[in-house]
Amino acid sequence: MTYEYSPQLKHNQAQVLYGTILGGSSIVNPSQGKNCYLAMRDNDRFWLEYKINELKDYFKMDNNTIKKDKNTYRCYSIAYPVFNSYYNEFYRDGKKFINKELLEKLNDVAWMIWFVDSGKKSKRKAYLRTHKFGEEGTKLIAEYFNSLDCECDFKLTRGRHEIVFTHKGSIEFMSTFAHRLPEFMLEKFDVSTTPTL
Repeated sequence: MTYEYSPQLKHNQAQVLYGTILGGSSIVNPSQGKNCYLAMRDNDRFWLEYKINELKDYFKMDNNTIKKDKNTYRCYSIAYPVFNSYYNEFYRDGKKFINKELLEKLNDVAWMIWFVDSGKKSKRKAYLRTHKFGEEGTKLIAEYFNSLDCECDFKLTRGRHEIVFTHKGSIEFMSTFAHRLPEFMLEKFDVSTTPTL
């Protein structure tokens, strides 16, 4: 079914969408059909449910919204026109794309979603997987965080690009969005081990 009109994303919903696309979810431009849609997956059903609830205006809220495929949970939004503009913002020639203008739109909500989707934390450092943006995109993301005093570098780990925050940078980075983490995620990332949180 093609929708000519769709609910407009509220500010926080747009930030959730930014974060989840940066974190690994995709906006799909179907070969048949007028509108794009959001495809999300995760091995944590509760986290997927959290994001669906934040974007509930764009999903059919029923028992079939989330489907399990082996150890992965998947869900797909309704194909609404609003997703077309986000596809154009995030993709070039069908590949995921990042630029400075897009990064400057992010707030703490987007950072939190992005980190939960594709980040990890040790006692002294935080990490962010950025391989989907390639070397140039990863460099740009590192420059963005460094400009905001979240000291970091980028490196290739097992052939995949990632951002590695210094201890000081990790504190700054995590403290920016720790208050946004849902309660069920606090233990997973053990924010208590990060000073000042």
